[in-house]
Amino acid sequence: MSRTLLRVLQGHCGGSSDEEAAECGPHGPPAMIIGPPGYRMNGLMFMAAALAAEEEGAVMYLCPEPLQTVPKAGRAPRDPLILKQIRFVYPPSMRELLQFFSSLHLMSPPPSLILVDGLEQYLPPTCTLQDGAHISALMFDSISHLRCGLLVSAAPNYERSDGAFLAVERYFPKQCLVYHDISSGGQGQVFKISFMSPRPQWNLHMEEDGSVRVSSYVTVGDQCPEIQD
Repeated sequence: MSRTLLRVLQGHCGGSSDEEAAECGPHGPPAMIIGPPGYRMNGLMFMAAALAAEEEGAVMYLCPEPLQTVPKAGRAPRDPLILKQIRFVYPPSMRELLQFFSSLHLMSPPPSLILVDGLEQYLPPTCTLQDGAHISALMFDSISHLRCGLLVSAAPNYERSDGAFLAVERYFPKQCLVYHDISSGGQGQVFKISFMSPRPQWNLHMEEDGSVRVSSYVTVGDQCPEIQD
């Protein structure tokens, strides 16, 4: 999934090795988007879902509650009917999320990509380090069996997670960090994006009408990042 997310951010295909594709499927290794507490990253997640649906087929989009509107994000797909390839599933709690991944091997045909939006909402303060490790291991086992991609988003409050989310992070070395750009002005909100790099590489613009777009933060002479194992 890291490869698909990188393509969304770059706007063109990033480099990856044949070994990576063989091990992790067409989307690359699983990846996680980490945003600031209280902010949903569904616009960026939906951009990745639409790209995967257009190029690879069926996609499953999981979140704890129904989306009120379809995010306005990215370019329109070449075929509007491609959005029918995205199936939305709303497990309301950790128990239902565990049940979903436990029975995923029974699904036929399997999805090409699974997205879990708002994982922190499944990890309330009562969750432990073991709870975070349990759901992470189950997600990884399930996608390994199906050979499909996995993208997770979360906006954790570390002070309330009691270590559960710290366990989750250990399973996702491929991380996309989204944080406030306090220097930006004008309408809407602007976030900086850093994908496996110590410095920002893109801007995420969240407009007042709910639309989302990504612009490059890379300066002249810099090169776009590539996935490395």
